[in-house]
Amino acid sequence: MSRPGLWLVGSLLAIALLACQSEEQRQAQHLERGEAFLAEEKWADAELEFKNAVRIDPNSGVAHYGLARAFLGGRDLRRAYWELEETVRLDPANADARLRHGEFLLFMKREDVERALAHADAVLEAQPKRWEALLLRARALGALGRPDEAGAALEAAVEAAPKEPAPLLLWASHLRAAGRADEAEAAFRKLTEVHATFPSWAALATFLASEQRDAEAEAAFRKGIELATPEQRVAATSALASFLMSKERPEDAERVLREALAGDPTNLDLIYALARFYHSTGRTAEADRMIEEATRAKPDDPAPLLLLSSYRGRTGDLEGALAAADRALEVAPEDSLAKLRRAEVLIDIGFRDKKDDQVAQGRAIAEAVLVKEANKPEGLFVLAKVDLAQERFDDAIAALRRAVDARPDWAQAHFLLGTALLMSGDATGARAELVRTVELDPSGVDGHRMLARVHARLGDHALAIESGERAIGLDPDEVGTRILVAQSLVNEKRLDEALGRLLAIPEDQRGAEGNFAIGRVYGFRGEYANARKYLSLALEAKPGSAEVLRALLSIDARDGKLPDSYARIRAARDANPNDVSLQILFGHLSLAAGRPDDAETAFRRAIELDPDQIQAYSDLAGLFVARGRGAEAIVTYEQALEQNPRSGRLHLLLASLLEVGGRLEDAMKHYESALEIDPGLAVAKNNLAYLMAERGQDLDRALDLAQEAKAELPDNPNAADTLGWVLYKKKLPAAAIGYLREAVGALPPEDPNLPLVRHHLALAYEANEERDAAIQALEQALQELEALRGGEGDRARPEPVWAEDIRSQLARLRGQS
Repeated sequence: MSRPGLWLVGSLLAIALLACQSEEQRQAQHLERGEAFLAEEKWADAELEFKNAVRIDPNSGVAHYGLARAFLGGRDLRRAYWELEETVRLDPANADARLRHGEFLLFMKREDVERALAHADAVLEAQPKRWEALLLRARALGALGRPDEAGAALEAAVEAAPKEPAPLLLWASHLRAAGRADEAEAAFRKLTEVHATFPSWAALATFLASEQRDAEAEAAFRKGIELATPEQRVAATSALASFLMSKERPEDAERVLREALAGDPTNLDLIYALARFYHSTGRTAEADRMIEEATRAKPDDPAPLLLLSSYRGRTGDLEGALAAADRALEVAPEDSLAKLRRAEVLIDIGFRDKKDDQVAQGRAIAEAVLVKEANKPEGLFVLAKVDLAQERFDDAIAALRRAVDARPDWAQAHFLLGTALLMSGDATGARAELVRTVELDPSGVDGHRMLARVHARLGDHALAIESGERAIGLDPDEVGTRILVAQSLVNEKRLDEALGRLLAIPEDQRGAEGNFAIGRVYGFRGEYANARKYLSLALEAKPGSAEVLRALLSIDARDGKLPDSYARIRAARDANPNDVSLQILFGHLSLAAGRPDDAETAFRRAIELDPDQIQAYSDLAGLFVARGRGAEAIVTYEQALEQNPRSGRLHLLLASLLEVGGRLEDAMKHYESALEIDPGLAVAKNNLAYLMAERGQDLDRALDLAQEAKAELPDNPNAADTLGWVLYKKKLPAAAIGYLREAVGALPPEDPNLPLVRHHLALAYEANEERDAAIQALEQALQELEALRGGEGDRARPEPVWAEDIRSQLARLRGQS
């Protein structure tokens, strides 16, 4: 008897083998073409090829590494980081990927620095003399506060690569910090021999200056000037002038700058450096006159006039800056830089004076320049400023990436890119750009200030304090940074230091933010009378602030004065009916006061004012369920959908109710319907992603949804929690930790979800083998649960169902040796 079935099976197997062979061939072709495009620096083409390779084999470490290099070349650091993360996971033997990934991790939180150290050790196990790995190990150990081990790694790196300047410079700096001055000097001098450049001699000069060997330091600075390239000449001259100023020799500093300018009288950068020197010493008239003279010396050259415009803009004289830009255009009507300078000043004035026509005029000029010169970095920068101010973040980011690709050493563009990334919700990417900003411009206060904000937002408060202190050193009178540093000190449990910093701010400069911060610190210290005093001062300065009212509410609750808070918050709500935060706060207080109808009205109004307000949807749904109206409300919304089935908002409201009522499958269907009708509903994306993660369902799509929700709701802690939770479920705990820490840091202490989010963080810590951090997070979660219960015995609120999970995990971790 014939066996057709076997013939059929054999044929199918042959077809499958041919298909596999075809896929392998296509994979190889994509990888080959991708590598060729990388060699030609065609980053977008390389990205496409490697993406095709990843689609064929999602577990190909080679393809993910190619994609990472394409993103690095295109300056898309956020996506480069993710692809390096995947590469290392899939191909841990890829030493180059480990080292590149480690470079990212060095600028992140402590646990990430520990991962960088692990990367270095893994590479060194296979390649014990690889100097790049030794250097990464040393930098990680230094960041972790282990200087002796860092020094040993640096010494080994110098031995492995004695002619490489980077290990030698870091080794010399380590010796200096360790107080080994003779050895440090020998290392610095060795650096000037193997790498005879301005930076090497400047490093030696800085060391000699710290040793009070002023004559030798000055000679070294002057040697650096001799060796400086034309591009480095201004920096080298300015370094010597700064040294002389620090030694209270302003006449000599001026002479150095003037001599340099005499040797190169048309160098506008030197003119600008000398003008800034005059301005810093209060000789503003001389600074103005000097730049004006430069414009008269070259009446047919627009460059001095553009310098004058930049100088005036930097000092706040936008009208003078515009006049100088107009004069530059009179000299050279077709000069693109002059056009772009005029466009930038018009935009700055337009935003300052709220004149949309001037902003539009400036944008039109920039767009016209870019039609002719598509990759003009200055044009891209100007256009990005408009896009950023008008909240077109993706457009701004794309333009700025092209700008920094064309001018990688442009600190101002890196700063603006970091700002755009932060405003779009990508705090990790923002941090990378801002780190680059302060590397390029260490004296730029804005870079340090913004970097401190980003560190604080990501929950890295020790780094926030460090960056904030640098900003304060550059601008001691800026109150906002002092407050930020104090808040980070509170998070580090350094309450006395925080209070001291805040009370040192003069009373007339504290404002609402300063007094609010002082009040909160007193509250954390249990000094409630002082807390009430300063919170009341903050409310006087900023009436209707939901943040201040909420803090006062906690004091009133403790002192039995809830009616006072009710009257105060209701009055603020009535005076500011369009303030979403006040509506939600009034809703919460109404529930506590036994006024559910008022609460329902407030939550509905909050949703009406801000349809992307996650908290209001959750509160309204919880209210319906708590009042036994869950089924009634569901029927009401189902009937409304019968009349208006294409309303994404109705699907979203119904889904929220179904979720709170435990009907998760139905909730997910309505979230899907909401997004099908209105793909821009960020709340639906967030909630659907969370439910998918809870069920372990289609985690790739859940990640896409969570990332989109986070980008559209950059400051919402629930969105950060969802993204972190999805990453944890995808077994990427190291990536999850950052977002979960962000969520924990952004939630107010009285938020009932705070212990749950902290539990998510503890789970991620445990999965990342950080047992002590997990235990600490769980202990804090239990303390917060007790505080939220509000009493003992029958007076206490019931615990949520997930409280037992926190205790179970804590007991298990404590039981481990």
